[in-house]
Amino acid sequence: MSPTAKTVISVGNTWQSGLLAVLSLIVITPAVQASIDLKTQRQQYRQAHDALKKGQISRYKRLRKNLEGYVLNGYLDYAYLKKRIAVTPNRLIRQTIEENQDAPISQWLRRKWLNELVRRQDWDGFMEAYEDIPRQAGLKCHYLRQQQKRGQSWEQLDAPLRELWLIGRSQPTPCNTLFKVWHKAGLLKRDLVWARVRIAMGRGQLGLAQRISKSFLEKQDRAWVMRWVTMHRSPQTQLGHIKFEMKRPVARMVVKHGIKRLGRRDPELAMQVWDRLTKKYDFDQTDHNEIYRKLGLLAARRHMPIAVAWLAQVPAAPDDQELRHWRMRAALREGHWSVANRFLVAATAEEKKENDWRYFRARVLEKSGHQDQANFIYKRLARERGYYGFLAADHIGGDYQMRHRSIQASKLEIERLSTRSGIRMAKELFSLGQLAQARRQWAWVIKDLNKRELQIAALLAHQWGWYDRAIFAANKSGHRDDLNLRFPILYQNLVEQNARISHIDPGWVFGVVRQESAFITDARSHAGALGLMQLMPRTGRLVGRRIKLKIRNRYSILKVENNIRLGTSYLRTVLDTHKGNQVLATAAYNAGPHRVRRWLPKQTLDADLWVESIPFDETRRYVKNVLGFATIYSQRLDYPRLRLGDRMLPVDPLIRTN
Repeated sequence: MSPTAKTVISVGNTWQSGLLAVLSLIVITPAVQASIDLKTQRQQYRQAHDALKKGQISRYKRLRKNLEGYVLNGYLDYAYLKKRIAVTPNRLIRQTIEENQDAPISQWLRRKWLNELVRRQDWDGFMEAYEDIPRQAGLKCHYLRQQQKRGQSWEQLDAPLRELWLIGRSQPTPCNTLFKVWHKAGLLKRDLVWARVRIAMGRGQLGLAQRISKSFLEKQDRAWVMRWVTMHRSPQTQLGHIKFEMKRPVARMVVKHGIKRLGRRDPELAMQVWDRLTKKYDFDQTDHNEIYRKLGLLAARRHMPIAVAWLAQVPAAPDDQELRHWRMRAALREGHWSVANRFLVAATAEEKKENDWRYFRARVLEKSGHQDQANFIYKRLARERGYYGFLAADHIGGDYQMRHRSIQASKLEIERLSTRSGIRMAKELFSLGQLAQARRQWAWVIKDLNKRELQIAALLAHQWGWYDRAIFAANKSGHRDDLNLRFPILYQNLVEQNARISHIDPGWVFGVVRQESAFITDARSHAGALGLMQLMPRTGRLVGRRIKLKIRNRYSILKVENNIRLGTSYLRTVLDTHKGNQVLATAAYNAGPHRVRRWLPKQTLDADLWVESIPFDETRRYVKNVLGFATIYSQRLDYPRLRLGDRMLPVDPLIRTN
C-alpha cells in the first residue's frame, strides 16, 4: 500500500471515528433518547390497540411486553381484560385494579368484574370485591341484599335503602327485588311508599307511580293513585267534576296537583279554578301558599303582569331562592320599583352580597330618584370584573376593572404535580389525540386535588396547550383572576377574518366560543350541537348551503375553520333577524329565535331588565356570560372598545323574528 493510500485511509478512519463519536453522543443524550423511546412507545401503543380490535391476541401480547414502563399500559390492560373477564383469574383482575388507582379504568374494570361475579352467583367473591360505584344502583342493591342475608339487620340497612327507594325513576331489577323483600319484612312502611309515589308523580313518571301502587299499596290506596294519574292527564275535566271525598289529605294533594298541571297550560284559568275550590272545600294557608307560589312562578316565567301580585302573597322561606329571585324579576320587568325594592330589602344577608342583588338595588334606587345612593353602590360594584361590574361601571362612566392576577408556582410545585402518574396519563392521552379519554382521566385525577394543586394543574394544562382543562381547573380552584388561563386567545386569525366577512364584532365571537365550548374543538352536547361554536347539524348544513360551504357530514362541522365560519355566519343571521340587537341575537343563538319572539315585551324595555327576566335559567346565564366574556376579550385584544352598555340596546316590542 502506498504512503498516500495509507494517509487517505488514516484520514478516512479519523473522519469516520469522529462522525461515529458525534452520532453516539446524539444517540445517548437522555432527552433525545427519551423522545425516541416515547415515539416508539406511542406507535406500539396504537398498534397494540389495533391488534386487540382485530382479535390478533398474539401480536397484542408481543407489543404489550415491549411497553413495560409506558405510562398508558394500564389502559391497554383494561382494553384486553374487559372482554375476557369471564376467563380471567380474580387475582389478576384485582392486581390490575390496584395498579391503576390513579385512573378511571380501575373503576370501570371493577364494575365489569362485579357484574361477572353476579352472573356467576359468586357472592363471596362479590362481597370481597365490592366498592360503591356511582350510578350503579343494581350493584348496590345486590350488595345490600347480601349484607342482609349475612346477618345485617334491616335497621342497619335503613339509610342506604331509603336513598335507593326515594327516587323518581325506575330502579334496576335487583333493587325492585330487594324492595319487595324489605316490604315483606314489614319495614317498607305505607308513608314511605306514598313518599315515592309523590316523587314519581311530581316528575311525571305515571307508569312508575302505578307500578309502585300495584306492588306496595292496598286496594283503597291504589284507587287514589289512579285518581291522581287521571287528574294528571286531564286536569281541567277532573277539576270541573270532583267525584271523591275531599276530607282526606290525599284528596287535597290530588287536587293541588291538578291545579299545577292546569297552570302549565293557563295560569290564570288555574287560579280561577283554585279560587272556586277554596270557597267550596277546606284548604289551609299552607295549601294556599303552595298554589300561589307555583302559579306565580309559572306566570312570572311567562311575563304575565299578575305574577307580581301572586308572588307577593307568598312568604319566602330562607332556602327558597327561586321564589325570591322571580318575584324580584317580575317586579323589575313590570316597572314596579317600590315592590321590587321591598323584595330586594327582604333578601337574605348572603343574597345581599351577590352582584346581581347589589346591581338591581342600585337600579331600583336610580329609577326611584335616589341617584346618589345608586351611584354609591355602582362605584363599589364597578370594581368587580364581570357582567354586573361592567354594567355598574357604565352607569357611572367608570373604567372596567380587569384585575388580572397570574397564578404563580415554583418549579418544585410544578414538578411534583406533573410527575404524578394520573397527571402523566392525562397528558399522554391528550398528546395522542384521545381527547374524550384524556378528559375522563383528567377529571379522575383532579377530583382529589386541593385548591392550590388545582391552580398548578391549570398552569400545566395551559402549558401543554390543553386550554379547556386549564379554564375548568382555574375555575374550580377559586382563582379566577388569571385572564391568560381563563380567557385564552386562540384561533385569532380565523375569528377576526370570519368576523370581518360577516361584519360582526370579533369580541362577541370570542365570547360565544368561550361560553359554548371553552375551546373544546370536539365538543358535542347532549342535544347534538357540535364544535367550538356548538352548531346543530341541521343549522350547519343550512348555513353551509347559504354560504356555499360543502358540509359532507358532522366531522365537517367539527373542523375548526368550518365551525368558526359557519358560527359567525349564523351569528350574523340572528343579528339581522333581531335588527342589530346583540342581546336578542345572543339569546336566539342559544334558545332559538322562536323562543325569543315569545319573550319580547309589550313595550320597550331596558336590556338589563329583559335579560334578567329570560325564563330559561340556562339562557339567562348564557347571555350574561357571553356579553361579559365579549367585553373581556375586546379589552384583552384591544379591539374597538365597545362598552357592555353599547351592546345592550333597548329591547323593542316591534322587533319580530322571521
